Amino acid sequence: MSNDASVLIKVDGKTKAEMSKLKINWSEAIRQFIKERLSRDKSNMALAVALSDKILYDQKKRKGDSTEIIRRYRDSRYGPGSR
Repeated sequence: MSNDASVLIKVDGKTKAEMSKLKINWSEAIRQFIKERLSRDKSNMALAVALSDKILYDQKKRKGDSTEIIRRYRDSRYGPGSR
């Protein structure tokens, strides 16, 4: 018995016609996209957890205002004044 599951997507007629013109295995392309996206999102989640742990550790260590610590991490990651 296979562990495969099906996913149905709908595209408009124009998109389907354009897809048909190309010699691409769309099922494989979509499978690969989904795998890459899941991997990236898992990595982002792991990074978020690690940063959260670091912020909590720094806050306890310094007994400071958490907004200052968060601002410092955002500025170091995204640049000064980032939101």
